Amino acid sequence: MNNIQVANKSALALAEFQTETGQILSAETVKNYLVNGNGNVTDQEVLMFIELCKAQHLNPFIREAYLIKFGSSPANIVVGKDVFVKRAHRNPDYEGMRAGIVVATKDGEIKEREGSLKTPGEELIGGWCEVYVKNKKHPIKSLVSLEEYSKSQATWKQMPMVMIRKCAIVTALREAFPEDLAGMYDSAEIKNAPDKLLEKEVKVGYATTGQKQGIMKLASMKGLYDYENPKDISKMQEFCESNGYCLKELKFDEVDIILDLLSKYEPKEEVVIDTEFKEVVEDDGQVTLEV
Repeated sequence: MNNIQVANKSALALAEFQTETGQILSAETVKNYLVNGNGNVTDQEVLMFIELCKAQHLNPFIREAYLIKFGSSPANIVVGKDVFVKRAHRNPDYEGMRAGIVVATKDGEIKEREGSLKTPGEELIGGWCEVYVKNKKHPIKSLVSLEEYSKSQATWKQMPMVMIRKCAIVTALREAFPEDLAGMYDSAEIKNAPDKLLEKEVKVGYATTGQKQGIMKLASMKGLYDYENPKDISKMQEFCESNGYCLKELKFDEVDIILDLLSKYEPKEEVVIDTEFKEVVEDDGQVTLEV
């Protein structure tokens, strides 16, 4: 381990942040609960995430900030659009904003339209936003191009007007209020960010989504879960309850126990007795079966 790695680990051990609602954001909590994607975050990436949350007073437990990591690509730290809007409204210099889309008409005319409505025959080419700030002679304006932001994900295909307008809004707000929004980016602005981010509040101490997926994968191999019928978890619930655990409220430190129990579990084979029967007619005319 080199000097830089030692320094990172030392800084990481000291990096903790208490949110306004009382939760403690630590490196262990980030790694266990707050990473989106399938990659393993580095100590430096975790440290940067904690420090940004601390500096900007973000609460990742209520999904104000996300740490995203796929494979070996660099991690991304993104913030929900609602955070940008809430921070702007809290600033005493904020005096409102206007936002919309930029379209090219059939005649080749470029128009800036407020809102997200595109008429048939028009081509969407971008988004715009104007933020009004007290004592500023002109509004802070952002004009963004669709081709620089559009991704091939479902939301961009289904709602391109909404998405490019959102990119324009967060860009303009960040420029208008750098002290409140510096270093913060919405997922729509980042190329390799997932299309949809988890919105549920994080419950520390309980099994993570990734852990539960691992449990259900092993359960399917043991015949206790069927991916063809994903809503039916009754067999797995019964298995957990028979061992004194609750699948829906599974704790973080109970995951390894359940995985160990599953690995040792052997499905019971149904015993089928192949027997031939023959009819026997009694003296009184009744018919019985005899092996």
